[in-house]
Amino acid sequence: MNITSIPLHHEINMKALNAGKHLYSQKPIALTVEEATAQIEAARKANVKYSASPIHMLRPDILYVKKMIEDGVIGKVSVVRCSVSHGGPEYFQYRSADCSWFYESGAGALVDMGVHGITMTTGVLGPAKEVACTAAITEPDRTIRSGAFNGKKIKSDKMPDAYLITLDWGNGCIGIIDTGFFQKATTVNSLEIYGTHGTITILGQLKIGQGDGIRVYIDNKEQNLRGWVDPMPQEMPKAFYQCQCLEDLIRAIEEDSDTGLRPEHARHVLEILNAIPQAVKTKSAITLKTRF
Repeated sequence: MNITSIPLHHEINMKALNAGKHLYSQKPIALTVEEATAQIEAARKANVKYSASPIHMLRPDILYVKKMIEDGVIGKVSVVRCSVSHGGPEYFQYRSADCSWFYESGAGALVDMGVHGITMTTGVLGPAKEVACTAAITEPDRTIRSGAFNGKKIKSDKMPDAYLITLDWGNGCIGIIDTGFFQKATTVNSLEIYGTHGTITILGQLKIGQGDGIRVYIDNKEQNLRGWVDPMPQEMPKAFYQCQCLEDLIRAIEEDSDTGLRPEHARHVLEILNAIPQAVKTKSAITLKTRF
């Protein structure tokens, strides 16, 4: 498992893969698409299994939402809305280590939080074709609020801490993701998908493994019915834990199959992450090339 800080992921991942080790890497797996491709090729050459964080495509609720969309429960998807933000690493977590590095080059709100929303939306709907974005620095100065470095001042003006990301899948399907270190609290659900015949929503905010369930709004014109319904209970674990990524990796090794967290998907997410600063600077949409 590579759970080091973001700038170190590529170097350590390559060492592990070239040494013939099965690998689970924290997100993002690299800083560039080229680095991610080198890792994928190294894993293929070494004939090892490679599992790439974040873990959303192992979550029972996300997989259930994906299946409902594929089954046409809400018709053709038109818009997806995702919210994955919080108040910043200095605000919401007790830490024994200095979290100032989150605001340095190679880190930041986009790669720390944006990766979650992009992974969920593309995991459910598939590869996006274009990305655009608006971003801002909302708090250029911050103060650590708890832990061993409580009270330390941080300069947080090197990169945006708030992003509104728009994705275009083509065929009349678009989406928006808010992400960053600006949200002290919220009542907004983490993921909602709007289709021509209804809506699917994952209730509550992003609390991995602790979601409040799924609700579906159905508009059935043939039967003259419309309203909110609760999906029938599925045969799925009662609780989900991030460490299930290891269970998935072991299964892939034993069955000689793909992991549930494919590095090709992580590479597509990384391409979007890398395109966003250019989209912000040029105020234009960027065409995406990778697929998974």
